[in-house]
Amino acid sequence: MERWLKGVKRVATSSNDAECSKAVRAENTAITDPDDDATTSCSTVSKTKKKKYDASYISFGFVDSNGSTLCMLCSKLLPNSSMAPAKLRRHLETVHPESKDKNKEFFVRKKVQLMKSQKNMML
Repeated sequence: MERWLKGVKRVATSSNDAECSKAVRAENTAITDPDDDATTSCSTVSKTKKKKYDASYISFGFVDSNGSTLCMLCSKLLPNSSMAPAKLRRHLETVHPESKDKNKEFFVRKKVQLMKSQKNMML
C-alpha cells in the first residue's frame, strides 16, 4: 500500500485526530450512558432530513399518507427517501405505464375515489 502513497505527502494532523476521537468517544458515551440525563438529549443523535409532501406530487399519482407517499393506482406506500419528483415519476412510468400520460384531473378524481373508499371502510 505504501508504494502507491509514496509520492503523496501526508499532513500531520495528530492533534486534530486526537480531538476528533475524544469527541467521538464522548458522543458515544453520551448516547450509551443511561444514568446521565443531560447527555441523552436529541442534540447528540444525528438528525435526518425529512422531506415533506408537496401538492404537485398528485400529478404523479401520489397522495400524502401520514408522512409517506401513497400511490393511488397500486396502493403502495413509498418511504420518505422516495419522496422526490424524479423517483415518483419513475414509479409512475415503470409500474403504471398506461397512466403516465394522464392529466392532473385524472389523479384528482382518483384521490376523491380513494378518500371515499377509505371513509367507507372506516364505517
